[in-house]
Amino acid sequence: MGKLLIHLVDDDAVRKSIARMLTLGNYGVREYRSGTELLAAADTLDDGCILIDVNMPGPDGPTVVARLRDRSVRLPVVMMTGSGGLPVGTPGVAGFIPKPFLRATLMAILDEVSTPTPKGDRR
Repeated sequence: MGKLLIHLVDDDAVRKSIARMLTLGNYGVREYRSGTELLAAADTLDDGCILIDVNMPGPDGPTVVARLRDRSVRLPVVMMTGSGGLPVGTPGVAGFIPKPFLRATLMAILDEVSTPTPKGDRR
């Protein structure tokens, strides 16, 4: 199996360090500075997993995920935030992680949400 592609969406300077962390963890990375940038690329999102910040200028993480689902983008999504509360129960989101996080924690979550669910298994 090839490297898992992570679509990393974060307006914060921490995006570069997360991208390095992912690259060192043997993931492929595409960076987006905003939800608007990710939405503009929605037609090319046919592979990987989305790692998106909750709070960003413009459309926030939950809004971006809802718009992607409206456009039939069904990639697994992990939301992250450094501002405290995570919107647990946001439709279309497979995982949540508070910033700052350890690389091992992030890798475990990404691997879990990107593993195909066996037929008959309802998560």
